[in-house]
Amino acid sequence: MSLEDIRKKIDKLDGELLRLLNERADLVHQVGEIKKKDGLEIYAPEREESLLQSLVGKSEGRLPETSIRAIYREIMSAALALEENLK
Repeated sequence: MSLEDIRKKIDKLDGELLRLLNERADLVHQVGEIKKKDGLEIYAPEREESLLQSLVGKSEGRLPETSIRAIYREIMSAALALEENLK
């Protein structure tokens, strides 16, 4: 496979990742609306850690635990910002 072919595959994956991240953001927004309606805390650190542990356990690729945690902390931080706007 050529460099150009690999880059095209990466670009395609990036587009899919972006679509999935936006879909995730929509779901997080729905969670935030439910939490607001039910008077629940927006930030749930135990849920965050549980999710991170689950993701690390599911990983079968090249990414080390530290990278998975860093990536998902950023994703969750962006999601938390969406939920915070509901306050």
